[in-house]
Amino acid sequence: MLRYIVKRLLLLIPIILGVSAIIFILKTFTPGDPARQILGNDATQEQVDAKREELGLNDPVIVQYVRYIGGVVRGDFGESYRTGEPVLSEIVPRLATSAKITLGAVAIGAVLGILLGILSALKKYTWVDSLVLVISMFFQSVPEFVVALVLIMIFSVKLHLLPATGIETVKGYILPMVCVGLSSVASYTRITRSSMLEVLSEDYIRTARAKGQTEGNITYHHALRNAMIPVAQSIGTNLGNAIGGGMVLETVFGVPGVGKYIVDSITQRNYPSVLGGALIIAIVLTIINLVVDISFVLIDPRLKTTIISGGSKAPKKAKAAA
Repeated sequence: MLRYIVKRLLLLIPIILGVSAIIFILKTFTPGDPARQILGNDATQEQVDAKREELGLNDPVIVQYVRYIGGVVRGDFGESYRTGEPVLSEIVPRLATSAKITLGAVAIGAVLGILLGILSALKKYTWVDSLVLVISMFFQSVPEFVVALVLIMIFSVKLHLLPATGIETVKGYILPMVCVGLSSVASYTRITRSSMLEVLSEDYIRTARAKGQTEGNITYHHALRNAMIPVAQSIGTNLGNAIGGGMVLETVFGVPGVGKYIVDSITQRNYPSVLGGALIIAIVLTIINLVVDISFVLIDPRLKTTIISGGSKAPKKAKAAA
């Protein structure tokens, strides 16, 4: 297991190189001059040229890239063009805000999805089953920003219950969390329903029924615990999706998280902030995926051989859950 962890951590190197290289390439084709953006339209050409020289923008792209990677190795992600502050010191406080929204969204999506999945499995092939699947698929199909605008119209504009933007109070977190969480409800519902139906068809469930146990007792004490293994494994995947969705919605809801920071930096052509934010998100996602993979072993020890060997000997149920 230790060898596997070290191997996954070493994968951070090509990830950092790949993300940074893509952004550097895109930067060369992006119109506009960061130096002019910083100084404003009233600055003279001499001032702009001096600023470009100060920022190292006149150097070849490959030289700029190697210099930046050397800084990242030392923990230096550059300085913001707009504020002159280290990018890392600006992003770290925003990571906490983004993390709260992401974790809250995953919790909301998991709770709703599991409840709907259990209900759908217990009422299989009925109108309740069909209604649950239609509702869950609806929230997965509709773009998150559309759901966000509808929620703002209902709860902020019409009912005046929740703020439309900002996180000055705890209420400010509710709409972003709900909006991101609803997009993952379909995934949890589908996995829970499939897993519950599989478990409910097992021999030990039929034996429990033959002994006269109630359906509620069978569902809670026998079926639910085993059915939750694939659901727990899917949380890691949905956690990564929630991070991506939350970054987009932070701009819609005016949340000062990493996503809004990156979007604002793009409009300002603040390349160090864009690059630093993208790299930090990539590193966080890689570490999260590693932690999730390790947690799989704790949930289902049968996956230990699968994870270490790369998935060639996965149990049938584990592969279906993935």
